[in-house]
Amino acid sequence: MHFGLGTRKERCLFLFSDLLVITAIKRRSGTIRKGSNLPFTVLSSLESNKFKLFKFIPLDDLDIARSRDESMKKLVREVETLDEDRQTLQHISKLTKSLHCPKGPLEEVLTEMISTNQKQLEERQGADSRLMELELTITTQEGMENLTFMFSSADKRALWEEAFNDAKQKLAMSADRRPPPEFVSALPIRKTRAGLQFTCATATLGLNAHNLKDVWVCNSDGYVGQVCVLSLQPDPTVACCNGVCNARILSIASIPAAPQLDSSDDDEDEDIPMEEDIRKRRSESLPPEMGSDDSENQQPTMWLGTEDGFIHVYNCSDTIRIKKNKFKFQPGSPVHCIIHLDNRVFASLANGDIIVYRRDISGGWNVADRQVVSISTAAAPVTRMMAVAGKLWCAAMNTIRVLNTSLLQVEHSFVVGGENGRGVSCMVSAGHGVWISVHNSAAVRLYHAVTYECLCEVNVAPAVTKMLAGCDDIIRQHKAACLRVTSLLACKDLLWVGTSAGVIITVPLPHLAHNTHRVQAPLNMVGIPHGHTGHVRFLTSVELTPESRPSRLKSHSRYSFKGKDHPHHPPGTAAPSKLLVISGGDGYEDFRSSGMSELAGRDDSTNHLLLWQV
Repeated sequence: MHFGLGTRKERCLFLFSDLLVITAIKRRSGTIRKGSNLPFTVLSSLESNKFKLFKFIPLDDLDIARSRDESMKKLVREVETLDEDRQTLQHISKLTKSLHCPKGPLEEVLTEMISTNQKQLEERQGADSRLMELELTITTQEGMENLTFMFSSADKRALWEEAFNDAKQKLAMSADRRPPPEFVSALPIRKTRAGLQFTCATATLGLNAHNLKDVWVCNSDGYVGQVCVLSLQPDPTVACCNGVCNARILSIASIPAAPQLDSSDDDEDEDIPMEEDIRKRRSESLPPEMGSDDSENQQPTMWLGTEDGFIHVYNCSDTIRIKKNKFKFQPGSPVHCIIHLDNRVFASLANGDIIVYRRDISGGWNVADRQVVSISTAAAPVTRMMAVAGKLWCAAMNTIRVLNTSLLQVEHSFVVGGENGRGVSCMVSAGHGVWISVHNSAAVRLYHAVTYECLCEVNVAPAVTKMLAGCDDIIRQHKAACLRVTSLLACKDLLWVGTSAGVIITVPLPHLAHNTHRVQAPLNMVGIPHGHTGHVRFLTSVELTPESRPSRLKSHSRYSFKGKDHPHHPPGTAAPSKLLVISGGDGYEDFRSSGMSELAGRDDSTNHLLLWQV
């Protein structure tokens, strides 16, 4: 089949239970190897060709853009109608020729009508080739992309579409039967100052000396901002915990290194263009501490936004115990949220502005030449941002404003729920869905990423109450009375919901298509036995399988973080990664034995990190 990217090229599709693999095809010289039990037709295709990996895409990110059945029915009806008209016109024309009187305008009109009918019929009959086309839509946080494939026949296209839909259905149904997350450990984080509480956390994009990622966890007491670096080798442990600023850390984001041109070793490979802005822009005068060292720009960085209006930038590989920040700059207002999208950094400020930072020609960040988008006001600043299908969803109080990042203009806005103007507290995206919670509410709403429709609402109160059944009556009643959602994470087919009660609920993510208008089936909410005594302050995840090369280290831990072989990953590609989900909150509690242990409540005031492997 041919792959639609402007020019047609032969591609082979391998459909797995949770993955679509696209390969280039090269003819293999020589005869077919004997001794295989495969049918000859399959043998001819597989063994007479070489296959080079072009792209692999999780099925969760894929949908068929348009159905073949409706197009087929409409086309058949049009062809039948036109054919009837053709026969009628031919009959009229034949009768006209038998007339002895002058034909005049009648013959001209008939000739024109027959010509028009013939042209329309040829167009519809030629459109049969479109029934051999299959258009798939890829939806990720970075954007939406369409892929068009041309099959050798309409029947083969129909068979493949049926197999694809069947695989998607089975994948969606299998989510409920997958094993629950495996609890790894609970790590106490001793407070160096009274009042320190977790605010946010994220994993580094770069790898450390052990070829693994670290997790940066931020603590604040309103006067000091502290970063604790969680290392996963050989066991999960806090490598260091140091103060980095004299203010509360409100936001954190890991920013990738400057992009490079990807060389092509084969004319089958499509070029990946360098970001156009990097070519055009020239480095302008920057503060001395922000010197443009090319080697420094090839490292991922960590950006911390603070309540006193600064952004601190560190290299991900730096040891914060002995190294100061790479540089810092002052946007001018408290920094609520930082997002990297389309090789730019977007920072939302307490004054209602969103600041856009771009790279200079060397790959460094030109923070002196920034763009300012006034999207709201200080009375309703953008406190949450999320990359959704290539757009930026910005939450200002209870209003979502969808920012077109190319034009830097708001192209749509809508109000979340009707709960007396409560502002958005948490927001995460997964495929075609965006999950949103509002302040002081135990409900989470699911919105469609493209149509912006509210597809369903989930209230976690019943599942939380069930988990609190073994707690002291007074504590249970207090937690239930002021229950609210405090954190969200979408990870590995599950929505993780952290609550003010310390209970974490998981909800299987429903499969959403581009034309889904409602989620009818009730979603199964499951409480996790391990949680926190107080609020769940954040939820995040970290990839355990190294991205670029196999791990050189053997773990002596009881819990091995090396990714296992996956039965469905294609030869020559990396196995799907294992993830570690991390929650941060006040205290630690096993809700299966709440109140039964003499040690219960001893560590209520100690911050804990809880870890699950999924």
